Amino acid sequence: MKYLVITISMLCGFFLYGQEITTNQPEIDSISKTENAKTFEVIENVPIYKGCKKKKSNAEKKNCMSQKIAELYRDNFNTEMHEESDLEPGMIRISVIFKINKDGKVIDIRAKADDEYLEAEAIRVAKLIPQMTPGMQRGKLVIVPYSLPLNVNLTLNKNEGKTRYPVYRGCEKKTTNSELEACSKRKITNFIKMSFDIEMASRALPQAKSTQFLIEFTISKNGKIKNINAKANHKAIAIEAINVAKRLPKFKAPGIWEGVAVDTPYKLLMTLDFY
Repeated sequence: MKYLVITISMLCGFFLYGQEITTNQPEIDSISKTENAKTFEVIENVPIYKGCKKKKSNAEKKNCMSQKIAELYRDNFNTEMHEESDLEPGMIRISVIFKINKDGKVIDIRAKADDEYLEAEAIRVAKLIPQMTPGMQRGKLVIVPYSLPLNVNLTLNKNEGKTRYPVYRGCEKKTTNSELEACSKRKITNFIKMSFDIEMASRALPQAKSTQFLIEFTISKNGKIKNINAKANHKAIAIEAINVAKRLPKFKAPGIWEGVAVDTPYKLLMTLDFY
């Protein structure tokens, strides 16, 4: 697990009209007021964010909107990084682009980042932006594109290691919890498949080419298997599944939840082919 910390001292957005406008500034805070003012010259009346109506100039309304959106992201952006992300700690940038339609609603939201989960989270928060007073050009309501750059400082989760999947032997070197889970599940499946008496199953079901069974057990706090149950279309196959599960080796380490060893339930639906 990792955490994201959004560090936005000043969040600047760009209203665009009729064309895309880009900036080469390396940091959000380095964008000057002059550059922002030039960007807003293409919109006669910018969209007005809720709570910004008393601002007089476009620049004031723009700054008010930027601050409101900064607060929205600060309060709503989920800082817990998805466990399958492969990003490294450090500063990253997320670009969010959307349109404010003629009803003042945010539409066509897109996000670009080095991680698909960050993109999804940025889009989710953008959908929370309230309806605004729409923008106007030459006395007519217009659709206004808006570009929103975010700087995000990605840091390791302070609770890293407090949650862990049970460790099957041979999986100790896996670095992430998702890799550990995949490794342990794969080895459990292979053990059962290699240990199961296929000839017995074939004799029990002479007309079948394969069989399927469900096996359930618990990986205890000391890494041992307990509470084994099995369901199959033949009693002998269910019994064999239970016997095989009893022979599973002791896990190198139990499952951990919030820093405490816990019993971990496990369920596996297997299909065995007869040869």
